[in-house]
Amino acid sequence: MKIVIFPICFLLLLYGNLYSQTKGKRLSLEAGTAYNTNDFNWSIAGNLEGSSPNILSELKFNKIKSLGYYLKSNYTTLTYLKFFAFFQQNKVINGNGSDIDYKDDNRTNPTFENNFISNKGDFVSFKGGIGTPIRLSTKINITAALFYYLTKQKFYLLSNEIQDLRSTYKANMQGVEISMKGDIQLNKIIYSSLILNYHLVNYKAEANWNLIDIFQQPLSFSHISNGTGFGVSVLLGCNMSKMFSIVVSGSLNTTTIKKGTDISYLITENEISTQFNGAKSILYGLSLGIRTSF
Repeated sequence: MKIVIFPICFLLLLYGNLYSQTKGKRLSLEAGTAYNTNDFNWSIAGNLEGSSPNILSELKFNKIKSLGYYLKSNYTTLTYLKFFAFFQQNKVINGNGSDIDYKDDNRTNPTFENNFISNKGDFVSFKGGIGTPIRLSTKINITAALFYYLTKQKFYLLSNEIQDLRSTYKANMQGVEISMKGDIQLNKIIYSSLILNYHLVNYKAEANWNLIDIFQQPLSFSHISNGTGFGVSVLLGCNMSKMFSIVVSGSLNTTTIKKGTDISYLITENEISTQFNGAKSILYGLSLGIRTSF
């Protein structure tokens, strides 16, 4: 709660200094192509106490590459509040992974091991928020903002040898993001931005293990937990005219999901719960787009 209250108070304090700013362009629209690479993994234990063994099954999705588009906008009101919206949708084009089960603690005595292809799937991201821009000089601005965000990624487990294997894992993350953005006008043509963010995550995942007979389908098991993460983005823009500019950006976002609950849904209609050991996502992003401001 303290983490959420702090940025709200900070925004209110900044708001008192806003009237010293000069007027500028109030609406910005941006669209372009987006590329992501995601390394994602999770594991479960053998029981709710986190033992027997401490890692029963572990999934790793490696270098899940996706390509798509993004849309971005921001609007500054007459009261100098700034509203933001962002949407991105990608299709997975390449990737692989591994699925390993263990009999004993600390990843020893594996009982099952399978490498799979993961060249299909989806990635969707949405953000909406409000911030307070502050002009430090004619060339430098900073903006503190608070966002609601939602990301969804659908992973596939596929195989060239096992044609019927089409298992899926859908990871949903939503929560609150706090960000600080700095903008600098390097010269009349070139400008740059640096964004730092911290986010609180509610995590829910659903899996369909289509070749495991004991599981129900389409919902074989689910994961529920929460976590935290941080990110950094760097943007470079080049003004092509008074209204249009070309922008390129790179980003890194890491999210760590804490221990939670794994629930398996059996065809006998029984449910088995065990400890979800958590998950880790490392997401790299590149984008190229066109921005118009007026």
